[in-house]
Amino acid sequence: MYRFVRTATVKNAAVLPLALAFASEVTAHLNKSYSLKILSGAEQYGCARIHWHFDADSLDEMQRINAKLMEDRDYAALLDKYKDVWVEGSMRDTVVRML
Repeated sequence: MYRFVRTATVKNAAVLPLALAFASEVTAHLNKSYSLKILSGAEQYGCARIHWHFDADSLDEMQRINAKLMEDRDYAALLDKYKDVWVEGSMRDTVVRML
């Protein structure tokens, strides 16, 4: 099993409510559209960072999901709607092979 983890840093406290709204909206959309069981959350101390993660049985499955996302207009619209809440270059993706 593999875990995909994405983090993104919020620009400042003024846009934190927007970042939380995005996390909720995008998580709901992806779970409903792709049955991914994504979980999202916000760091409680230190940096204002949002986290998402989901598990997949294989890297091929992750590739298929990514290909579908590249064609998903609703997902693209959400990304565009909230593009100004993130620190530029702060998004990080990690794939972890679970033991």
